[in-house]
Amino acid sequence: MIQNWKRWGAIVLFFPLALLSLELILRASNPPALRYYRDVKLLHAYHPEYGVTLEPNESRFVRHYADLWQGQFTTNSLGLRGRKEPIPGKPKLVCLGDSLVMGFGVSDEDTFCSKLESFDEDGSSFQTLNLGVDAYGSLGSYKRLKDMSTKIDNIQTVLFFISPNDFTMPEELRAQGILPDDENDALHENDPVWKKNFRIQFELTRISYLLQALKLAYEQTKVKFAQTKYLITADTNLLTTSPLVYLRETFILPVKQKKCEDQTEFVCPTPLQNLNVICSDSPVDPNSLEPLPETTTRAYDLMITLSKEKGYKFVPVILPMQIEEVYCRQLGKYNALGGYAIRAKRYLDSKGIKTLDILPYTDKMCGREFTLHGKTKKAGIQDYYIPGDGHLTKLGNLWAAESIAEALKEIK
Repeated sequence: MIQNWKRWGAIVLFFPLALLSLELILRASNPPALRYYRDVKLLHAYHPEYGVTLEPNESRFVRHYADLWQGQFTTNSLGLRGRKEPIPGKPKLVCLGDSLVMGFGVSDEDTFCSKLESFDEDGSSFQTLNLGVDAYGSLGSYKRLKDMSTKIDNIQTVLFFISPNDFTMPEELRAQGILPDDENDALHENDPVWKKNFRIQFELTRISYLLQALKLAYEQTKVKFAQTKYLITADTNLLTTSPLVYLRETFILPVKQKKCEDQTEFVCPTPLQNLNVICSDSPVDPNSLEPLPETTTRAYDLMITLSKEKGYKFVPVILPMQIEEVYCRQLGKYNALGGYAIRAKRYLDSKGIKTLDILPYTDKMCGREFTLHGKTKKAGIQDYYIPGDGHLTKLGNLWAAESIAEALKEIK
């Protein structure tokens, strides 16, 4: 009997010791594959009102796990990107939105919001403050703005950047269980059980390296499973409906295209590598598009009302983040992915709110000279976006700041 108790006691003690050992090993080794996710996690903090915010007074050098980008990521005492603290009394221009606004991909001083610091209106200079937080939808942006409005004085202009991720999602990603941010908010906004569970897992994975690694592994497994299921379904449908097309696409290798750098002359627009972009001669018919979801329109209405109450100039901005849309624009054509902008603009127009559309300013992208790794080269569209990531490069942020500043002057 005593031997049995000893055996069970050893088993009970083994698992906590094993978990503790794994935690210590992960912390000591800090493997590159997990380091990026760990650094990003520690830049964030839980917020009871809008879920996730940025941790105040943080400073970390973040390197992307695939070496796509690296940069210094700093937050001030309010949890805003950058070291700058709000200057009492000085007119403020604030940038509001998701990770594109927050500036994944570059250091603090290279985000387009930081570079807008030099913008002035009627001889008055502004202090720019970055309210962006990754993965925010429209409702999260409203809650962030409402919260910061109580902590920052003399806000004059609010630039709200509309993202296609807010309320649109390609069918192949939706089939994998990936939903738009506003749709996610609608599912969980009034679900106290989900919110409680979210807080528990957020805090635990922030404390424990091991738990965060396990959560990442679980999420990646779910995504891989959904992707595999989607591909099998798509292939099965194609095989049964168009067997010849299936055989051609599966077993016949395409001819390798000539790379841009192999060309003797620079071409504008530069071809997009590994992308099959479909452009149309006519724009999308607004009447063919669905109206915005209720969560999105409610968030817009709340931001408009708050801006009127506080006396802000509320300026929604459509900053192109889909490379296919930019490419078609430079060909003088249109891409269906631009439908999100049409939907948002149509609703905001009905509310008497003018939208700042930066797509026309993409005409200045191609052929711009810039320096990369000590060499001067001419920019193609892909030099403005981090490959496979979608965020803006250092050059992309510079272009965005210049374009936004120019567009703002035109709507005065």
